[in-house]
Amino acid sequence: EPDELDDSEFQVYISLRSWRLRKSRELDIEAYKVFQNRTICEMVRRRRNDKMFAGREGMKGTSTVEKDLLLVWGIGPAKAEQGGFGWEALDVLDIPENKM
Repeated sequence: EPDELDDSEFQVYISLRSWRLRKSRELDIEAYKVFQNRTICEMVRRRRNDKMFAGREGMKGTSTVEKDLLLVWGIGPAKAEQGGFGWEALDVLDIPENKM
C-alpha cells in the first residue's frame, strides 16, 4: 500500500499515478483498468529491491522484461508485452528523477 512507501518511493508512485490518469483519459477508460494502486506500489517496490527489475538497459532482452512484468500482481500478458501498459510504466520508472 502507498502508506508503506518511503518519501522517494512515494514520489515515484505519484509519477506513475499521474501517468495512469493521463493514459486513462486518453483512452476514455477508468484509471484502475490501466493499473490498480496495488500494481503501481508493487512495481515501485520491485524496482527499489532490484535495480535490474524489468531493466531494458544492458543485457536484458524483451522476453526477460516481459517475464519480470508478469511477476507483478495485476499485470497479465497484454500489459506485459512490448508496447503494453507495463512498458509505458517502465518509461516512467526510468525517468532520471524517479531513480531510487
